[in-house]
Amino acid sequence: MKFEKIQPGMVLYDVHSYRMGNTKLSTMGCWPVEVLTIDRERSTAMARWNGNRPQLYFRRDLEKLRAKEPEFETGMFGRQLLKRRPKKPAEHAR
Repeated sequence: MKFEKIQPGMVLYDVHSYRMGNTKLSTMGCWPVEVLTIDRERSTAMARWNGNRPQLYFRRDLEKLRAKEPEFETGMFGRQLLKRRPKKPAEHAR
């Protein structure tokens, strides 16, 4: 998401993979990030990740976040995977 579009009070989503317990299996997770204040001059923001205490986020960190909460599908062994977009129908060759 572009830094210029971020406003105080927005809820963005941090999506990344993590390990499933003490195994080598990985899964995808989604955590809410609530933007509290924005400093446009310094390109920083105070934000609260997953309900924890507020911390300073830099422009690069904020641009990695998503505006919409993604949809997941469950794979083997309970893994969460990002839902793929449906394929476009193939055009008939002439």
